[in-house]
Amino acid sequence: MRKYSRASTSRSNGTREAAGGDRKTFPISFSITPAGALYLLLLLPFSLAAIRTGNNLLVIVLATMLAVVPVSGFVSRGSLKRLSLSLEVPEHVHAGERVILRITVVNGKRLAPSFFLRVEGPGGRTEGPQTGRLRTPFPRFRKRKAPEAAPARSILDREVYFPIVPPGESRTALLPRSFPRRGRYTLEGFRVSSRFPFGFFERGELVRAEGEVVVYPSPRAVSPFFRLLPFLPGALESARPGPGESLLAIRRHREGESARIIDWKATAKTLRLMAREHARDEDSRFCLILDTRTRAPGDPDEDFERAVSMAAGIATHFIGEGAAIAFLAPRAYLPPGGDARHLDRILRTLAVIHREEAPPTDTPLWDPRAFRAAAGPMELRAIFSDKNYKIILTPHPREAFPAALRRSAHVIPFEEL
Repeated sequence: MRKYSRASTSRSNGTREAAGGDRKTFPISFSITPAGALYLLLLLPFSLAAIRTGNNLLVIVLATMLAVVPVSGFVSRGSLKRLSLSLEVPEHVHAGERVILRITVVNGKRLAPSFFLRVEGPGGRTEGPQTGRLRTPFPRFRKRKAPEAAPARSILDREVYFPIVPPGESRTALLPRSFPRRGRYTLEGFRVSSRFPFGFFERGELVRAEGEVVVYPSPRAVSPFFRLLPFLPGALESARPGPGESLLAIRRHREGESARIIDWKATAKTLRLMAREHARDEDSRFCLILDTRTRAPGDPDEDFERAVSMAAGIATHFIGEGAAIAFLAPRAYLPPGGDARHLDRILRTLAVIHREEAPPTDTPLWDPRAFRAAAGPMELRAIFSDKNYKIILTPHPREAFPAALRRSAHVIPFEEL
């Protein structure tokens, strides 16, 4: 688990700041619940009855009812004092995966507990119980309504309740959460509110905080075909002579060479001293290429998301098999690697990669110049050579690639995913 943000609700000079923040925000919000609205409506007949009749009992009841209003505000304000909030999110999160968020509230008061705390995102509730309430007519006190697209990119998507937090102690709530799509999800702060003690009014305070969660794409299962690709043995046979196990040629033995390379059968047939020459073994090189410059018909966004999930599945599969892979996109390049950290870098890159509209005169994908913004000329020359095997995810048809490139590459069009 990694703690992404920690914010404090301690009050100073009428302003509130979260840990690590540099801007001051007006913290107070106030709203009337349906029960509070009914309570205020009942004050009117009691007021008229007490004024007209002058009955002492009605006057005492009216005074008691009027005293409830400021008492409710002071008590609820006391429950919100000296609170610290923290949010913990798992280290690695994939799209569609159900994870558990840990929200912790620490009561820094020495004597007074905090009651009936509700913690939610700064834009208010988006899920959970929908209990109605009335808003105050003052815009500055009114809680802002989040735009429709905000909940999809917010870490907190529902509210969490804490019935009581004793003084000097902490309480933790577990919030199940699933992020529907890959990308960055931000934490823009917290809103802490309380309806204690009577439930007639809700007092809330905004707490600024900063943090984000990078949601990885969901890896797609790869087919058994990928187990047959030529880079899996770990070494490629070179056309150059050198140390290796594969026989390259039988030639005349040269003076000064070791007798261990003499081929005695060929020597007996030709009556000349012959030697075995082996092919040099070179480490296999594998590069995963994702074409982000789409021109595909239909729904390019959905096609591209399937391609990103497939790229995540390919990287996860082959790194798990022990192969070292590189990743290349028009604006991103990761050198070869084969450990868990390298897989994390690939998935993080895929989490934030986006589709680009390619102009009709754009450089072809097989031209290394299309990747000048991602890697240098030497890296591109090595990737697009015959010695480097490539898996290319592209919206273009397989026939659009030259035969020379397809001999050292496996092209997967988006339409086949």
